[in-house]
Formats: sequence, C-alpha cells, structure tokens
Amino acid sequence: MFEMLDQRASLTGNQIKILSAAIIGDALEFFDYFLIGFVLAFLIGPWKLTFGQSATVLMSSGIGAIMGAYAWGWLADRIGRRKVFIGTVLNFSLATGLLYFTPDNGWIYLSVMRFFVGLGVGGLYCVDLPLVQEFMPSSKRGWVGGLVTCSRRVGCAGKAAMRRHVNRSLGRYRWTPPHCHCRLPATPAPFASATG
Repeated sequence: MFEMLDQRASLTGNQIKILSAAIIGDALEFFDYFLIGFVLAFLIGPWKLTFGQSATVLMSSGIGAIMGAYAWGWLADRIGRRKVFIGTVLNFSLATGLLYFTPDNGWIYLSVMRFFVGLGVGGLYCVDLPLVQEFMPSSKRGWVGGLVTCSRRVGCAGKAAMRRHVNRSLGRYRWTPPHCHCRLPATPAPFASATG
C-alpha cells in the first residue's frame, strides 16, 4: 500500500479531505487556544484579578496541553488517530462552549474550562500531523506538514482580527461572552469521519 501511495504524483480526494480537516482543525484550534489572551485584557479590570489569578487562568490551558498531548497521543496509538482526532476536536469545542456560562468574577471556572480546552488542543496537534503525514506520498510530506503547521498562525491572526472588530463594536471594556464561536472548532470533525 505504501509503495502505491509513494508513486502518486497528485493527491487523491481522501487525501485532500484529510489535509483540509487538519488545516481547518489547526487554524480553529489556535483561534480557540489563544482566545484567552485577548479576553483576559478585558477581564483584569472589571474582575479585579490579581497577578496570580491572571497567571492561573493563562497557565491552565498550557498545563492542560501538556497532559493532553501525552494522554491523547497514547490513546491514538491504542485506538487510532482518526477517532482521537475527532475526540480532541470535540474536547476543546465542548470546553470552549461551556465557557459561555462563565459567571462574573468566575476566574476559577474560567481556569478549569481553559484546562480542558488545553487538554484537547494539546492532543490535536500530536495526532493530526502524523495522521496527515502517514497518508501522503513521501514527495509531498514536507509541503503538507508546512501547510498544516502554518494554518495555526492563520487561526491566531483570525482571533486578533475578530477581537479588533469586537473592540470597535462593543467598546473597549465591555464584558460579553466571548465564546460565541464555540461551534466553529467542531467544523473538521465531519471531514475526519468522512475520510474512511
């Protein structure tokens, strides 16, 4: 099978679907993962957060990402990358959706939910790049890896652009639930399930 895969000069429809799911997933992953950096600037003043509380909110997703990369990576080796890819996307999508219910001054709730966002995000990248790479011809693996990796920066830039628009629309320090995009990260899940 791998010999036939390496002989192909162009990508098949299924390979394009896998690549698309990884690109969309990674772009939305970073869109979601770095959301807190933009949101926290609006919360520090009204919530009167201390340095330690702000650090806890920010650090929680990083700790979750470390644990998620290990746990989801281990699970992917046991049950398969495609199932785990879908699981990681649903993990950080649901956690982001639950952030909508963050109460005023709820920095502990925010930290816990951001931990679960990090858990899913950490698992996604350690699963989707190998998933994409193993189904690509060896002549295209470097290019495909570059596409998947650069899509993460697109997601971060998209979040920055969205926050700029929200700043203008709502006023600089008005707090509103920032997680209205919570269904966006789940977009790649149907692509992944359709690939085989």
